[in-house]
Amino acid sequence: MVISTPKIYEPREDTFLILKEVKTYAQGRVLDMGTGSGILAIAAAKQADFVIGADINKKALDYARKKAAGFQNIKFVYSDLFSYFKKNPDKFDLIIFNPPYLPEKKAEPRWLKQQISGGKKGYEILERFFSEASNYLTPDGKILVLFSTLTGADKVHAILDNYAFNYQKLAEESFDFETLFVYLVEKSELLKKLEKKGIINVKKIAKGHRGLIYKAKLNRKEIVIKKQREDIAAVGRIKNEAKWLKILNKKGIGPKIISLEDNYFIYEYIKGEFLPSYIEKAPKVKIKKVLTKVFEQCFILDKIKVNKEEMHHPLKHVLIDDKVTMLDFERTHKTDKPKNVTQFCQFVSSVAVLKILKKKGFKFNKTQILKLARNYKKNMNEENFKEIIRAISS
Repeated sequence: MVISTPKIYEPREDTFLILKEVKTYAQGRVLDMGTGSGILAIAAAKQADFVIGADINKKALDYARKKAAGFQNIKFVYSDLFSYFKKNPDKFDLIIFNPPYLPEKKAEPRWLKQQISGGKKGYEILERFFSEASNYLTPDGKILVLFSTLTGADKVHAILDNYAFNYQKLAEESFDFETLFVYLVEKSELLKKLEKKGIINVKKIAKGHRGLIYKAKLNRKEIVIKKQREDIAAVGRIKNEAKWLKILNKKGIGPKIISLEDNYFIYEYIKGEFLPSYIEKAPKVKIKKVLTKVFEQCFILDKIKVNKEEMHHPLKHVLIDDKVTMLDFERTHKTDKPKNVTQFCQFVSSVAVLKILKKKGFKFNKTQILKLARNYKKNMNEENFKEIIRAISS
């Protein structure tokens, strides 16, 4: 366990449950995170090439060193999770983690709380661990981790999914108030491919109808990976989006695409605020500029006879920072009857949006905008478009 008190976590049921798996999987270079008494590190050292035991409790480290006397292939280091390895980079074939995993209880003494509590909900230390673990794991490396039903299996699964790990249950043991689980965790194929490209700190930030969206870093720059979901019938949407982004980037539309692979693509990460939220907070002069810019991008799409779709309800389709960026081109397609401008007219003249805009000082009304939209639909020329811009600028 990772602990921060003079007391040492003595081997218990959880230790012996994960110990059985350590004897099966220990090989190569092994890290025993939160080594405590050192029992798991010593077991690993009997068959692995080299073992590092890490802990935040210096007295536990002293105790473990004494227990491991005679082993030439064990080293014990002081570390708060991976803090030591940030200055001393290393990769491991196996990482063992028997963490504090119980929800925090206020009545417990501090020393006990630090030994057995994984945070207020029980899973916070696990999340910290998995947010960094891949950086210290070889491509085909494995993680043995233990947690309890009191930690929340669904939450642990979500954490592993978010950081692009595959996992399977190896063992479980039930007691009066909880069941303990030992999981084998490995990098997903996506994670391996991304890290091969130098992409690190991969984390899922959204799950769309057709794709999974991850945020990561490449050469210290933040990027986004959008991957085709494998649990849905609709296929090809992600490739379609990437294809259109390449085309529309040349028109100054959409986030800059970096690369396209078989079932995912990578593009620049754009900071900012989604359009509905922005409209609620920004002053009239800034809203006017943003609405104009969105309409201009919609007009470009109309002129090249491309329909983006969903501009009548762009809750998460327009991001505003220093610039205006359209997102989500999964359904984009060629058409003789594009409707980007007219759809966005529907949005700005909707009851909810119009109510906010009137409070900001805008003068146009729904009837006026929809009339101009109908005129534009009949003849999508520059003059009819400018009439719409003049109206929303009032």
